Amino acid sequence: MILVTGATGFIGRSLTNALTLDSYEWRPYEGRINAPKSLRDQLTGIDFVFHLAGSESRGRVRLLRHVDIEGTERLLEEALYAGVKQLVFPSRIGADANSVHPLLRAKGEIERLVRNSGIPYTILRTSTLFGLGDRFTEIILGLALWSWPFVWLPGAGTVAMQPLWVEDYARCLMACLKKPDLKNQTITLAGDERFRYRELVIQILTVEGVRRRYTKLPLALLRPSAGFFFSWWRWPAVSRFFVDRFFVPEVTELDSVRRYFGFRPMRLGETMAYLHRPGMRWRLFRR
Repeated sequence: MILVTGATGFIGRSLTNALTLDSYEWRPYEGRINAPKSLRDQLTGIDFVFHLAGSESRGRVRLLRHVDIEGTERLLEEALYAGVKQLVFPSRIGADANSVHPLLRAKGEIERLVRNSGIPYTILRTSTLFGLGDRFTEIILGLALWSWPFVWLPGAGTVAMQPLWVEDYARCLMACLKKPDLKNQTITLAGDERFRYRELVIQILTVEGVRRRYTKLPLALLRPSAGFFFSWWRWPAVSRFFVDRFFVPEVTELDSVRRYFGFRPMRLGETMAYLHRPGMRWRLFRR
């Protein structure tokens, strides 16, 4: 029996669809992730946990401590008591408990908790994920629609990125159910094509037929600008966690997925049909 925390989130939707298609018996975690009684009840009879729950989309640093870190502490305590046989945690490239960036620092702290929990684990660090409902390509397109006639390129758009399709990442997560050699391993994954941010923006806007003037935005102004325009939103379109991508390149070996899981991940140009969905532009503009 498999328990999935964060089952309705961006990664969770792809993973649970794959679990259902492969006829695995699973259930979503329901309730607050840092509630011991709820955790204890729902971990009964569970062998395997995918721990996807987190507060990154809210863009609030205080929630990283309350939800992500403290929630994981409670989950690990109850999972150990319940006899869970393996836990899989999706982390981020650059995760470091000593990082100056809050999200990467939180991911690093959680990785340390998982490694020291006494529960067999697999940590899959990843680059930025893209796909339907993401907070990456859809944000890039949405900002371009919103900022007519310009599109802003932080740091002249030179930062390197190596995005990975969320469906391929879910496929890697699924493989952890069948590959015992992945236990107690920390693996770094990314797509097999590397872009500068400017190249990524050009590809997205060209495919969508959107014309804009590419305008440089100094990195020194990036955080103040994002904070001024978006910090008051409950679900900000651009959070400081999105901004941090321009300061810590998320890249690794181009063949990482093939080496560990034996398949070539889909490329950006092969999967962007989700941006053509009816009403997508209007939804992104309002976002």
